Amino acid sequence: MSAKEPGRDGGSREGGVHRRGFFTEGFRHLLKPLADLVESRVDRVDLPEWMAEEEKAPESRYGRSAPYPSGESTAAPLRVIRPPGAIPEAEFAKRCTGCAECVKVCPVSAIHLVYSADPLLDRKPAIDPATQACVVCDDLSCMKVCPTGALQSLSREEIRMGLAVLRKDVCLRTTGEDCQICVDKCPLGSRAIDIPHMGAPVEVRDGCVGCGVCEMYCPTQPRAIVVEPLPKPNASA
Repeated sequence: MSAKEPGRDGGSREGGVHRRGFFTEGFRHLLKPLADLVESRVDRVDLPEWMAEEEKAPESRYGRSAPYPSGESTAAPLRVIRPPGAIPEAEFAKRCTGCAECVKVCPVSAIHLVYSADPLLDRKPAIDPATQACVVCDDLSCMKVCPTGALQSLSREEIRMGLAVLRKDVCLRTTGEDCQICVDKCPLGSRAIDIPHMGAPVEVRDGCVGCGVCEMYCPTQPRAIVVEPLPKPNASA
């Protein structure tokens, strides 16, 4: 047999190995790591988080979903901060369809959909201030695009997503450092959070809307200031 034989595509064979196929396969092996790297870095920015990670087990940045206790399907077991303008949680859970319109229009991508084992709460919008806070933007588009009224149009001053809670034992000001980043970054200013005089601790005021900007910028770990959901109204009141 000749050392060189024509291949079916016109290439030659040496020692029974197709030269063109050999080089093609070699390039595939060389380029595959690069292709994998590029694919791993592609951000699916146009999709809500739950769509972009559909193939994963149901979980969110709040943690893996767990069933809600019987009879308490409207009470989230973990911290959940709803977008600005959200109506009371029980009614919100029924009215919100998880359409993700608020997710799409948020200018800072603060709103995402949260998985839950409870059908009433599954894929409903929420904000994780530690990752990306609401900035109480001028347009407040999330309220305007909600098709069901689960988010209602309010003024900036009327918004109540939660309330910032200060842990003085963690705050750097208790160690003598002149940290005031939470005050400097607050989009609502001194009516929401302030330092009343030099050397004083941070003071959260009634004007706090619970946007979470203070939490997002707090430099301590764990954070010295955290937004907590507003307490549910007392049913017996």
